[in-house]
Amino acid sequence: MVTGYTATEYGDFLIASLRDPYYNTVKVIGWEIVAGVQNFQTIGTVSTTAGTTKVNGLLTNFSLFSPGDKLILGNSEYTIDTITSPIELDFIEIVDFTTTGLEYYKPTDASNFFDYEYRWSTDNTQFSELRPLNTDLGYPNLLGLVFDPSKQLWLDVRAEVSALSTGSTISIISITYTLETESGVIESCPQFCVECTDPFAMNGCANIEVCVDDNLFNPYNLNKSVNIYKQIVDMTSNIFGHQVQYFRTESDMRTEDVHLMEYSLHNVVDKQNVKVLIPDNEFPDEAMTYDIFGMEFAEFEIHITAGAFEAAFGVGKKPRNKDYMFIPIINRMYEISSSSLADEFNAASSYWRVMLVKYQDRSSVIKNQFEVDTDSLITGVEEVFGERQSEEQEKDTNPQQFQTVSTAYRDGIRGFIDQNLKIEDYDLKNRWTVVSKNYYDLTNVKTNQTAVEYSIASKLASSDNLAISLWFNPQFEQNDTEEYVLFGDLAAIGGFKVYVSSTEFRVNVAGNDHIFQHGISLQKGEWYGLILNINNKFLQLAVSLYRLDSTNNSGTTSNRPQDSSNNLIKEYTTVKDITSQLVWDTGSNYHLRGNNTHMTNIRVFTNVIELEQHSNILNQYVVRDNQLSIIIDNAIPSLGYQRFKNAR
Repeated sequence: MVTGYTATEYGDFLIASLRDPYYNTVKVIGWEIVAGVQNFQTIGTVSTTAGTTKVNGLLTNFSLFSPGDKLILGNSEYTIDTITSPIELDFIEIVDFTTTGLEYYKPTDASNFFDYEYRWSTDNTQFSELRPLNTDLGYPNLLGLVFDPSKQLWLDVRAEVSALSTGSTISIISITYTLETESGVIESCPQFCVECTDPFAMNGCANIEVCVDDNLFNPYNLNKSVNIYKQIVDMTSNIFGHQVQYFRTESDMRTEDVHLMEYSLHNVVDKQNVKVLIPDNEFPDEAMTYDIFGMEFAEFEIHITAGAFEAAFGVGKKPRNKDYMFIPIINRMYEISSSSLADEFNAASSYWRVMLVKYQDRSSVIKNQFEVDTDSLITGVEEVFGERQSEEQEKDTNPQQFQTVSTAYRDGIRGFIDQNLKIEDYDLKNRWTVVSKNYYDLTNVKTNQTAVEYSIASKLASSDNLAISLWFNPQFEQNDTEEYVLFGDLAAIGGFKVYVSSTEFRVNVAGNDHIFQHGISLQKGEWYGLILNINNKFLQLAVSLYRLDSTNNSGTTSNRPQDSSNNLIKEYTTVKDITSQLVWDTGSNYHLRGNNTHMTNIRVFTNVIELEQHSNILNQYVVRDNQLSIIIDNAIPSLGYQRFKNAR
């Protein structure tokens, strides 16, 4: 499980993205990732004083370490010199910051480490395929790429846990890139320190701002006084604070609305218990007001200390609009309408002033795995009157009498169908998720004869990308040497076609072949999900193949659907670099040919499908991002078609 920048299980992965892009960048000439491990040895927190080597602990057990061991404080590594007691030790190096209540880490080792991949973009919308992050200089390695300095540079790092010992967690702490710009070389600061929220512990600032040290007299350097003030604030919160269940949200960066200057969707990413302070310890009046929109609660203000919030959600996190919380002492759910820093001593930023309003179940806030937790804390009108409302709606609409049907002129996407093609009713399920309800039986159509022709022209410009996803069920044996067209166009010469055989996938574009030796045994009767990405922007061609675990739906006692997961089994994935853009336009339409497979859920998108979205796309029966698609075919039968291939 991944929480924030911390992974707890083998195979967990997280994608670390820049909040702000780099500018005027020509090359990346170096990189450094600081990752830390926590386990039974790193319990408690530490306090340090700038200019000394001494470290004091709270609830620590330093006797579990030995002189020469290394520890990570902030994003710097230190070496243990002597251990005085379980709560006191000395480093060889001098610590250059003063702080209290700081978590500490052990460096990664052979038993606990990440494997890294990278991808890049110039617009934060379309990214390249993920490639291994290493120090090799040749193309397509990161250090071998040359970027356009007139465009922004966005870099993502995918960190996957490749080794993790029992009881340990591993965290991404900071990422530093050394960049070559038009004006010279600069070194970026840790990209997770978005606003330099902990200047005592972290070296550097957010993104590529250059941090400058000087020896000028600074009359506002009141570090000790500020630390004492923060300790008093945290102590007050611990004693007088009321514990709440806090649900934190983050904006979905893909839903940016430049006209309204907002994000359309938010995702609930974490839930933690946090203590909050009520000014004068006075809750609002218990009286409720009613209007045409329902029952309302009185608005009121609370205070949340920065220390308590960051301890729960991570350094640099802060309350924001659309977050919500349940307050047990008054048994009510509220959401945050606004938050601001308090006016306080030396701008210490020790606590937040947060205005609360009545919680509303908004469709723009996607709760993900926190849906059940939220629903258990609230009772809506639908739960009280939902059954009665459903009865009234069924009575008024009478769906048995006024049901609608699909007709030929509403088919929309298919131009014609071969009369020999059968559309079979079949519930293809992944655990409880309905993937498809029908499929094409292409075995009844002569091989290479057109079975379905779509009303969409087959073409791709050099500036465009394309992605294809489909499910197919091989009906050929493993020793079958034939090759079958899975998807393509009607062009006899050139054009675009995707072939499958028992040994390989072949993508033919304008007469040129791109071979993918999948090296697996395609099982007759098993369902496979295919993802094909044509990325002209980054000159990449990628094929991924997934298999549906049929034991999820077997219905046997030992393989019940509720005992399995929705994860698809990855059988094969390969990314090939191409020397030029893939372009075709033969004047024909996309189509399916007769072949020895069953097929369903054929989709063609104008954007590439990113790795972390493969499972979502393949599991969708109703396509969420239909505005990015040009073909969506779930093999649903109609009453008839406008034109038959072999009409009689």
